[in-house]
Amino acid sequence: MASNEHKNLQDPNIHDPKGFRSASNETVLTKGAGSGGYQNGSLQWVPKYNVGAKNYSIQGYLVGASNYKYGEDVANNKSPYLMDNDFGSGTITSESTISPTNLFRTGQSFYVNCKSKVISIKGYITMNSANSVVIAICKATPIAGSSSDISVVVVDEVTIVGGNNNNILVAFSETVITSSSLSEGDIIFPMAKEVLAEGGRAGSNIYINGTIETCSDY
Repeated sequence: MASNEHKNLQDPNIHDPKGFRSASNETVLTKGAGSGGYQNGSLQWVPKYNVGAKNYSIQGYLVGASNYKYGEDVANNKSPYLMDNDFGSGTITSESTISPTNLFRTGQSFYVNCKSKVISIKGYITMNSANSVVIAICKATPIAGSSSDISVVVVDEVTIVGGNNNNILVAFSETVITSSSLSEGDIIFPMAKEVLAEGGRAGSNIYINGTIETCSDY
């Protein structure tokens, strides 16, 4: 049997996969769907964030206020949709914290099960005013066995101007993420606040329906 069969070649003598040299960085080789059968797809290079993507739903409603609000306790019969917990501030800083109880029991919190990163925040809002709503996607890293308050970190903030009518959907799409990295064990959760337009009144009815898209961070 010939010694130069492909299976016998050492690593330095093995060629790269087809298309490797022209493929963009941060991509992986996959096989496309093809047509008429599961074996006739072509090789293709796709962004690696498309592999292992995961979506977290953010759906809820609140009466707007200048302070951020987040989801009600899971014991509340309007959880997970009602966002009525007052964060106590309209800004999130390096000093901002949340108690383990409030973090763990908010109806719109999600456990991150592997190292990953946020690649987009997309969806719709409706709002019965022309004020703006700011959606903050936050993360916190709890420590098992500790009762100490936990630092809150902004993953990203998205500002959307309301359509002044609850029948008008306003789209939002954020793909440039301020602090995209997530670690295994993090908990992510949304908060929202209202920012008044000139002459606007506070207390708008705000409804949110969207997703936080993440991918494995290799």
